[in-house]
Amino acid sequence: MSGQGSIDLSGMSVPELRELMASAEARIEEVQAEARRSMRSKMEEMAASAGMTIDEIFAMRITAKPTRKPRKAAVRPATGSAEPKYRSPATGETWTGRGRPPEWMKGMDKAAREKFRI
Repeated sequence: MSGQGSIDLSGMSVPELRELMASAEARIEEVQAEARRSMRSKMEEMAASAGMTIDEIFAMRITAKPTRKPRKAAVRPATGSAEPKYRSPATGETWTGRGRPPEWMKGMDKAAREKFRI
């Protein structure tokens, strides 16, 4: 903070805190508006020294063509839902054999899985 003392918030009520927040937000807006005005003034001076206006500078567009064509997204073949290959005898839950195995199949090797094949 620039030389101002701290504000003791501990003794303030909710409405007082809300009012303080509103005042702080309003002050932030004022400071930002002044910074924008100052920045614009400096930019206008720089543009004028180059014989241009800000509008001319910001209206410029890059006309160079890209050196490469953008890549097309890879098209994956549509995959339908697979038929289940395994069934749990306890719950009747099925598994296609694709992806992560369900809890009831974890830790089994391929030979042990065969007894659950549909």
